[in-house]
Amino acid sequence: MKILLALFLFCAIFMNAFAQQNAASIKQQMSAIRKSTNWEDAAAAKKANEQIKELSKQLMMTGNPQGNQPPNQTKAEAGQAKKDATDEKMKMWGQVMKSAAGGKAADIFLAEPTREQIKQEYKEEESNKLKGKEVLAEMTFLCINMSSPTVQLLIDQMENYKSIKTLVITGGKNGSAVDLETLIAKAKNYPLQNLYIINFKSSVTKVPKTISNFQTLTFLALYNNKILRLPPELSSMVSLKKLYVDMNPVTLLMPTINLMTNLDTLGIAKTLIADAELSRIKQQLPNCKILLK
Repeated sequence: MKILLALFLFCAIFMNAFAQQNAASIKQQMSAIRKSTNWEDAAAAKKANEQIKELSKQLMMTGNPQGNQPPNQTKAEAGQAKKDATDEKMKMWGQVMKSAAGGKAADIFLAEPTREQIKQEYKEEESNKLKGKEVLAEMTFLCINMSSPTVQLLIDQMENYKSIKTLVITGGKNGSAVDLETLIAKAKNYPLQNLYIINFKSSVTKVPKTISNFQTLTFLALYNNKILRLPPELSSMVSLKKLYVDMNPVTLLMPTINLMTNLDTLGIAKTLIADAELSRIKQQLPNCKILLK
């Protein structure tokens, strides 16, 4: 009996060590892809994202190799359940990234089920005790829901993230108070490409001028706030391609967007922009698609 017990413990330790080694190898591969990819090359970036997505799936599968298997569940059933859970996580991740990169206004509002999944998927991120610095450094997506009771834990560790390309700052279902200046300052070193500041309603009346420091930003969504106008500093964001100010009492966008010659989509549904202002925008940015609905 003692020999069998010792053999069992040895196998358990071996499997755990193997899983940890495998996970470390996967993380090294992901890091190598990020460093070697020319992200300015659309084809190369697409290929790299697919490789990272597949490696992320493999990384999820390496977690807890022994698992807590229900007493009536076979090993095959447990393995399938784990695979299904991993596939569901990857599906949710794909939905989020599609929304982040999409150009249609309808894609920006994450559906309620997806938002609920995000809360669960990133629940660990809201505790600085559950994520190591190595994991934080590799994350590319960060969602800060100011209506969450534990959001401060996430805010406190924001500066530990190093690779965030998509940042979502939301007021939740009913809107919440927020210090955008502090959050933007904590994110100042992020290589941001997509930024969402959404659903704060009357809690957000202006946009921090420091957003203009994110010179790699190509997507900016400011849905459902009480923003009256954009700060002139944003005119320096010449890389911006998509701008959404829908559901804000904004009346003027000129001359702030005059120099945004790469802007190809502008969402102004449910704003107070007059026809005269709309005409000036069309004249200044003839190649920009303007969404009124």
